[in-house]
Amino acid sequence: MVIFLLLGKCATSSSTRKSVQGPDPKTTGRLVAKSNLSNVTIAATKLAAPGDVTTASFSGTTDQALSGLPPGKYAVTARAEGWPEVREEAVVDAERTTDLMINFKGGSLRLDSDPAGATVRLGAAVLGRTPLVIPQLPPGACQLSLEYPTWPSLLFKTNITEGVESTGSVRFPYGKLTVETSPPGTTVLLGKRVLGQTPLTMEQFPAGTRKLTLQAKDFPPLELPVTLEDHGEVKLHPALGSAFPVLDPAALLRAFWVPDNPDQIAPPNDGVTGPFQSRNGIVKNINRKRLFEAAMNRRFRFNAIIKAYDQASGRIEFTEQQSELSKYRVLAILSPGARNDPDLTAQLIKGASFVFYGRLTAVEEPRWPSKVIMIELSAAEPLR
Repeated sequence: MVIFLLLGKCATSSSTRKSVQGPDPKTTGRLVAKSNLSNVTIAATKLAAPGDVTTASFSGTTDQALSGLPPGKYAVTARAEGWPEVREEAVVDAERTTDLMINFKGGSLRLDSDPAGATVRLGAAVLGRTPLVIPQLPPGACQLSLEYPTWPSLLFKTNITEGVESTGSVRFPYGKLTVETSPPGTTVLLGKRVLGQTPLTMEQFPAGTRKLTLQAKDFPPLELPVTLEDHGEVKLHPALGSAFPVLDPAALLRAFWVPDNPDQIAPPNDGVTGPFQSRNGIVKNINRKRLFEAAMNRRFRFNAIIKAYDQASGRIEFTEQQSELSKYRVLAILSPGARNDPDLTAQLIKGASFVFYGRLTAVEEPRWPSKVIMIELSAAEPLR
């Protein structure tokens, strides 16, 4: 009895192994489909023949063999994203490989852009850069997007006809922009993209409203809005010195003023030494340490009326003014370059109003109360 049971088990096991084996290659065939497009999926369904009880379906991709197909006639459906389905028939024989070529029929498009070099996309797929010939596009309505650095993307719509090469052209709206700065050699950026250095002329600058950033050594960045119409022209002449804060002498004195205290034998700022000390040794009402840390050697711009100009030293003296704390007078020492500019120095006459920017290098209190506080800007340049 045990022997018969073991034989039964062995017979069952052998039968099971035989049932999970793959199709017999001697009784089945293979189908290999190819296409003129990539990323094509294939579905092959066996057409019912007389006497067939069931049908079989197989799926895969082009250039991938579909194996184990029972012999017979098959309906083959090919699908590619964005294209109409293509249906073909194929006959599969046992022990043979059937090759099937599937052609998606479309039209072509020759596309140009102004400026050239725009990236062309169909959905997420990049097709190339203009000028571009796209050999295969689905028939019917077609929408492409074109992208060009610093421009918003543009849509191009057309209709593709089977077997016909269509043509199209896209113009990105632009105009002419010229940027000349004082000082020259300034780097011009649009977002994070460097456009060049001034003086800079761009024949094809995107139309619309943009914000340029101007960068130069020793100057704070200057943001510059620009609005340009299609086919228009704009010329900009910014002065980077306009980005410096305005020097308000009255507010400067107010920020660092120490009131007199008659109960003290000496002013509280006596004995200041090191980088905080004044040139003339006089310390009365200015907290020099705070002044040095907050404002000294920083650049400011200043607008005032000229009282006198000394050609030999490059020293400009502006008219005396009065604050609630003290009288004051601002001096500007021209930079060597500005001093050697005859067109500038000819305009530095008494009564002329000028805007300069320079480095705050001195705030000097008077020895006697009747004198004025002197404020000095060095390496001064005209703001023009």
